[in-house]
Amino acid sequence: MTNITSVAKVVSVSPDAINIEIYATQDYEDLPEQLEIGSYVKIHDDSGSTLIAIVQSYRVKDDLHMGGEYGEATPRFIVETQPVGHMDEGKFRRGGKKIAIPPQHIEIASAEVLSEIYASVEPEKRFSFGSLAQNNGVRAVLDGDKFFAKHIGVVGSTGSGKSCTVARILQSGSESSPDQKHRGVLNNSHIIIFDLHGEYASAFPDASVISSSNLHLPCWMMNSEELEEMFIESNEHNSHNQVSQFRNAVISNKVKHAQDGSGSKITYDSPSYFSMREVVNYLDNLNREVISKLPGEDLPKLADDTLVSDRSQVYFSKWHAFVDASQKVDRRASNGPFFGEFSRFLMRINSKMSDRRLSFLLSPKKDDGGEYLTHDMASILGQFMGYGKKKSNVTILDLSGIPFEVLSVVVSLISRLVFNFSFHFRKVGRLAVRELPFLLVYEEAHNYVPQGSSAKYNSVKRAIERIAKEGRKYGVSLMIVSQRPSEISETVFSQCNNFVAMRLTNPIDQNYVKRLIPDSLSAITDSLPSLEQQEAIVIGDSVNLPTILKVDQVINRPDSQDINFHTEWKEDWLEVAMDDIVKRWQQW
Repeated sequence: MTNITSVAKVVSVSPDAINIEIYATQDYEDLPEQLEIGSYVKIHDDSGSTLIAIVQSYRVKDDLHMGGEYGEATPRFIVETQPVGHMDEGKFRRGGKKIAIPPQHIEIASAEVLSEIYASVEPEKRFSFGSLAQNNGVRAVLDGDKFFAKHIGVVGSTGSGKSCTVARILQSGSESSPDQKHRGVLNNSHIIIFDLHGEYASAFPDASVISSSNLHLPCWMMNSEELEEMFIESNEHNSHNQVSQFRNAVISNKVKHAQDGSGSKITYDSPSYFSMREVVNYLDNLNREVISKLPGEDLPKLADDTLVSDRSQVYFSKWHAFVDASQKVDRRASNGPFFGEFSRFLMRINSKMSDRRLSFLLSPKKDDGGEYLTHDMASILGQFMGYGKKKSNVTILDLSGIPFEVLSVVVSLISRLVFNFSFHFRKVGRLAVRELPFLLVYEEAHNYVPQGSSAKYNSVKRAIERIAKEGRKYGVSLMIVSQRPSEISETVFSQCNNFVAMRLTNPIDQNYVKRLIPDSLSAITDSLPSLEQQEAIVIGDSVNLPTILKVDQVINRPDSQDINFHTEWKEDWLEVAMDDIVKRWQQW
């Protein structure tokens, strides 16, 4: 610890600023250690009150002190610091404390003092993924419970090392204890990564990796918003008719296929099996329906003169031909109320059903070739919750192969299912002394939880915003990762209690993060545009002291490194097998 009391004095104290004057500049320069932007200062008096402050900036004092052998002017410096907490019986506490004016002692906080600050975290809760940027010998220790349980925001521009930081955080947080490794058992960590670019599989060799090729997510598990977002065009003039009859067809078909007499309890949102092909048959028949107007009939009439008294008993089975509309007295019939209303709607549904890229949603098959039915729901949930054929702490949902037009629906559906499972687990299924916490990691979250009110993102925003507001009560926490935080739903981001902020070069994003971060610490946040790669600001409930840390090196790195353009351009010409690439493209 370097005591600078002999060369410096406190000249002003306020709740959010303490100014220190360096009045003996030559003597200060001879000290073994000097203050830097971001350094921590220990200020205390003889009564035992101690404040910890962080150096925010410095300036040359207006007047000059004459000194030296030839009477040259020697500048004085005013160092501006922000108090961040105080020491109480050897433990660091956030917030201010009264201190005698003026304080008698000023010291540059030593590694021992900084270690004491971080050591106040209870040993069994300690979690670390880096060391202090200004002192690599001091580990930045966080409270793991508060960090993972209270939603996390991870932000940083491209090239700041964001993906490696996320990987290091998750690797450290999910690491098994030596005893668990010795016994060959998994710990109880459960992490689901929504991987937009397919880059995290290399960082977690033991993870369960699920992509569009092995994901089975039947559409009957969707709720009303997700189904309508996928199939209904809200700007069509007859969309209200599409919604009402699609809803009616889905509910009726769920009731038809209900098992164990549960039909009376089924709603539009119930995760119960329905056949999309049968729903299409129903709507197709309704779209061509002709109503007989003969006396005593006034019902849909098929070409074989069969009257349809209950559409749900007839229309699901197949395509039916109807009698022709006619004004003849003996054949009087008119087009049904929805005649021709669903032609474009049916074309849209059939187009999606024929798109093999969407087979994981619209026609997923089990290993035996059968359909997934209501009683298969547990195995469907298990595949992306770590309880599939291969049990794993980390599940990576590789979204890179999922068509963008259904990306938000897939993220919404899986997020909502995890939340609902956790809700019911807490209510009726949990053990007395055990919990089942899930961390949902949304990489590049601005792509599916954006600001604004676009109908395209209604379902996913509602799902994630609900988890942000209610998830912690049921053991579901969020990690929101983005290079454009200003484009993310503020409802989601404002619920984050911990932030890991890496270099941000966009002024709009910088200001947005500063506004959301719970600590008004400009000494820390002003360094956002100048952080080095793999450096991060950690602020929030989990860390005793707002900290700039150097993130530990990652052994298993995400596959997210930028291509070295200039280096590659200098290499010899690369021959490319165009045919192979095109073939894969065409078969994708």
